Amino acid sequence: MINANNNLKQRMMMDVRAIQYCINETQLKPQQVEQVIKLLIVEECTVPFVARYRKEVTGNLDETQIRAIESAWHGHQEIEKRRSFIMETLHKGEQLTPELVKLIAQATDLAQLEDIYAPFKSKRKTKAAIAKEKGLEPLALEILSTKKTIKDLAAQFKPSEEIKTFEEAVEGAQFIMIEKMAHHLELKNELRTVYEKDSLCVSSKTKDADQHKEATKFRDYFEFSEPFAKLNDAKASHRFLALCRGKELKILKFSLNIDAETALRIGKSYFIQPGLGCEKLITETLEIALKSHLQPSLESEMMSRLKATAEEAAIKVFASNLKNLLLAPYLGSKIIMGVDPGIRTGCKVVIIDKTGQFVVDHVVYLEQGPAQRKKAQDEIEKMLEAFQVEFVCIGDGTYGRETLAFFEDEVKQVKDKKITATLVSESGASVYSASEAAIEEFPKKDVTVRGAISIARRFQDPLSELVKIDPKSIGVGQYQHDVNENKLKTNLGHVVEDCVNFVGVDLNTASYHVLSFISGIGKTLAQNIVKYRQKNGLFKNRKELLSVGRFSEKIFEQSAGFLRIYGGENPLDATFVHPERFAQIEKWCFDNKIQVKNLVQDPQVQERFAKDQSLKNQMGEHTFNDIVKSLKAPTQDPRTVFKSTDFDREVRTLEEVKVGKWYTGVINNITNFGAFVNIGIKESGLVHISQLSDQFVTNPMDVVKVGQEVRVKVVEVDLDRRRLALSCKSDDKNAGISQKSYDAPKPNHKAQPKNEIKPNNPFGKLKNFKV
Repeated sequence: MINANNNLKQRMMMDVRAIQYCINETQLKPQQVEQVIKLLIVEECTVPFVARYRKEVTGNLDETQIRAIESAWHGHQEIEKRRSFIMETLHKGEQLTPELVKLIAQATDLAQLEDIYAPFKSKRKTKAAIAKEKGLEPLALEILSTKKTIKDLAAQFKPSEEIKTFEEAVEGAQFIMIEKMAHHLELKNELRTVYEKDSLCVSSKTKDADQHKEATKFRDYFEFSEPFAKLNDAKASHRFLALCRGKELKILKFSLNIDAETALRIGKSYFIQPGLGCEKLITETLEIALKSHLQPSLESEMMSRLKATAEEAAIKVFASNLKNLLLAPYLGSKIIMGVDPGIRTGCKVVIIDKTGQFVVDHVVYLEQGPAQRKKAQDEIEKMLEAFQVEFVCIGDGTYGRETLAFFEDEVKQVKDKKITATLVSESGASVYSASEAAIEEFPKKDVTVRGAISIARRFQDPLSELVKIDPKSIGVGQYQHDVNENKLKTNLGHVVEDCVNFVGVDLNTASYHVLSFISGIGKTLAQNIVKYRQKNGLFKNRKELLSVGRFSEKIFEQSAGFLRIYGGENPLDATFVHPERFAQIEKWCFDNKIQVKNLVQDPQVQERFAKDQSLKNQMGEHTFNDIVKSLKAPTQDPRTVFKSTDFDREVRTLEEVKVGKWYTGVINNITNFGAFVNIGIKESGLVHISQLSDQFVTNPMDVVKVGQEVRVKVVEVDLDRRRLALSCKSDDKNAGISQKSYDAPKPNHKAQPKNEIKPNNPFGKLKNFKV
């Protein structure tokens, strides 16, 4: 939601320049841009609400397009804020001329504004300023325009107390000329174009690079060069970010260079005309201005642009990966054993019930001798039987693969394939386990137990659990520590918000962590909802939300459609249909002598509703179609089928991987240059973009996504750098996608009691387990 003061609201609809800026930036229709800005600013709507419930107004724009308009609006506000500051500062300093007013008004971006303002910035007294105070500006201007030679000027020189020699006068005049050249707008713009089209980024290793332990990771950049125009592309973002990281580690040094002769020739076209008497001096001065001011300034600007492009691309890839992870197929209502592997301190084992509630935890030791290992086997087998466990998930960190091997080779139920054991990414689990949220939920449990619970829950329902973890810690991005932290946090926050609202939540079972991402709610209000639920029992209808503290009519409008109530007073509350449409739907039911519950449950009634053209015209096509879709599939949950991956059990280390052999793997990260695949060992292998498909691939995300199962062939194993090169290109029948599916989880419409498991308990009272 965009925050805007009242004055901004008053003039927003009249700000033609702002609207036009947003149109230019987004390339969307003027009417769409105007309506979105009105909804976000004047009406203070959220992006998820606008995207789902105001499609008729926006012309069916999605969240990405709406956020692009929002971002463009903010960008324009920043430009206008800077424009106003510059105008006001120059006016106060009595430096604002009609020509400057015109230039400032015509500037279309921050770079142009900064170029105009550069000569007037308040700063320490420069050598040029001191020279001007000594009265040398007329000499500088004369040198730049006169036909007199330097000897002629020396002959007419008259010493003073401040300037005793002609050489001193020329030196001061040069300082003034350098400043004039450095701030020459047309020259700077033309050189900027040269940098954009013809500059070359060149990198090499530093003299101490070989002493750094990570030097080998950057050896591809020890003798590297690439044109700016090619590097300033989303597809090359990883290369520039790698250069930046290498520079930060003092392994690499790099610069952006242009041809010196070209730069000098351009400079001369502005300052040297035929017949000038001091051409040699002007040329020398111009060379100094280029080398010491213009080129460093423009190089810095171009580097910033490269960084901005690379950051934007990296964040976009991170966001896409995160979205696919959050919306990954979920297991649903199954009893899970979660294992956080450990060697010295043992493996922490937990059980969660079908609703995700923690039931019990235990510790087993696999590396403290044969007796302890056999004891661990016996205890785990008894736990699996006692708690009727359906799946085992094991954290994929240190000792994860060895723990999986133990289950597959020694635990009877897994050996007999009655229960599936699998590795689950534990990225971020340790972050969550030490967080305030985890401590609040399990104050008496050890961090490793909390981590095991998080691993089990994310296997059961990734979205509900991963929203508790800082997205940066989930492990589906690259160079996330090298990009702008605020931009990354904002963009990933948008992804989480969009995913939660896309799926919607059960108002009577959702945690406050999930509720806080619902349109218009936030953390405080989410906690208020949970407190109200604990005090008053389950919500019976959506209108009851207005009884929650600080839950206003406006918040109800923005959030109600995303909050579902199963088994409540109104069957429509179990769908994505917004309450603002209930009256129209109920009238249709009354007119057609149909009960509302039948409209939600009976496919024949739904088909009759879908064919009502009059109602469709009344509501609008997009809204009507969404309502029909909501009635036919109330949950609209895209996460339909859980896929289990069968890794090759004969391969557990990089040393055991064989070149040329095909393996089953799962994509766990995607970048602009390819995809990383987990084939069941510690190291993920890289499928380069050129090896992703038999067809040409422009963007890896067009053909694969995080969580997708693939068949890959090993191309190269680099044991020194612990790298694995893979290919998806088909050369025999093994290629392609292979996946095992389980029945899609059905929505649980009934509130589940806590710890609902009733185990067949072979231990008696389970004395060895801590509940």
